[in-house]
Amino acid sequence: MALVTVSAIFLRWLPAHGFPILLLFAVSAGAALAIYLTQRRRYSASSRGIHQESVDADITAVLWTAFAGVALGGLGIGVVLAG
Repeated sequence: MALVTVSAIFLRWLPAHGFPILLLFAVSAGAALAIYLTQRRRYSASSRGIHQESVDADITAVLWTAFAGVALGGLGIGVVLAG
């Protein structure tokens, strides 16, 4: 939900910073969509792990979320410095 809110804020910045903001919007909206679409699978795996008393960390989800955060930060700095 936070990434959807950030996506809306990026659209609000469109008149001030121009079309490079659409790249930020695409990254944050894509990350939010990916999280939403994989949520049921991750919750099912977690509940099975709790039932079997053996829960594994989802390393790929953590790394992709971290990558999206770093990409948003880098792109955001680039857009602000360029404008």
